[in-house]
Amino acid sequence: MRRAALGSTHGLLADHAATLLLHGRRHRTRESYAGKWNRFVQFCTDVLPTYGMRARRPLPASARTILLYLSFLSDEGRVHEGSLNPYLAAVNQMHEDSGLEKPGTTHFVRLARKGFAAVEAEGGYRPDARVPVPAPVMLEILRLGLKTDDNSVLRMCACVVLNFAFFNRADTGVQLCREDVCVDQSGISIDARSKTASLNAAHTMTRPHDERYDPDSLVERLLSKWHERSASFQSPSSPFWSLPTDRAELKPPVITEWLTRCCELVNCAPPRGQKWTGHSLRSGGASASQAIDIPLFYIMSFGLWKSFDAVRRYLCWLVTASDAAYLFFGWLRPKPYEPVRLEL
Repeated sequence: MRRAALGSTHGLLADHAATLLLHGRRHRTRESYAGKWNRFVQFCTDVLPTYGMRARRPLPASARTILLYLSFLSDEGRVHEGSLNPYLAAVNQMHEDSGLEKPGTTHFVRLARKGFAAVEAEGGYRPDARVPVPAPVMLEILRLGLKTDDNSVLRMCACVVLNFAFFNRADTGVQLCREDVCVDQSGISIDARSKTASLNAAHTMTRPHDERYDPDSLVERLLSKWHERSASFQSPSSPFWSLPTDRAELKPPVITEWLTRCCELVNCAPPRGQKWTGHSLRSGGASASQAIDIPLFYIMSFGLWKSFDAVRRYLCWLVTASDAAYLFFGWLRPKPYEPVRLEL
């Protein structure tokens, strides 16, 4: 009986260990990896024979197999070079999880990716560059949100403005629940949920009201307007951006859709060859803050960036200071100390 009991206990521990490993990656990451790994397996077992080649082992995959896979994706034309990272990451992680070397990190894979991009360019494909959304454009969207009586427009405006003002990732903005957001006379607070932040700790970020740069509390007024409107149809656990008419769960790409629609409504568009996406809100907020001399450590802390290398990819040094940037981010500027007489 003792052996049976020990065996049962060992089984429980093994099951729990598997659960811990499973939850080591976020749900959306697991879904993405699974889909792209299955596609690689299908290439190795089913697609290669259609090219008159023998099937190959997906695990472990040889460097030649990875090069053939890149060749197939290039020839197929459905995936562009700038979108290859998730496809290679799925293959690399499966190998790393199996205790094997990552096959997608070799010199020849890097060289093939450069060739992939060059072939695309020769074929006439030139992708638009993702750039930060300018603070003046976000101010126009804020003003639209304050004027509108349409709940769907108000939702879009409030969402993209909040993401901009808090340097949010698209997934952070979508995952906010009503109970995660507080809007009162002291300012706006959110408990951010991001793939770069641990799930077992609160990450409450507060944008306090600041008379110096936003004396009319425009940002708080917009968020308060949506907070009050949505109170009639949301519970504390409801997604903060949900409407009763929604037919499906809101997912990160909707942030780009809403930003695009808001820009159309305020007659703003990026220059030719550039585009604004959900990530442009995060980089736009950080770059606007940098332009008005917000210390980099402040930007990193408020945006939940863990390293200089991580935040550097979001900063555009060509973004210039503007009145709108001061309105959104002036509160982050160090305040001069004004000594006062303290009573005993």
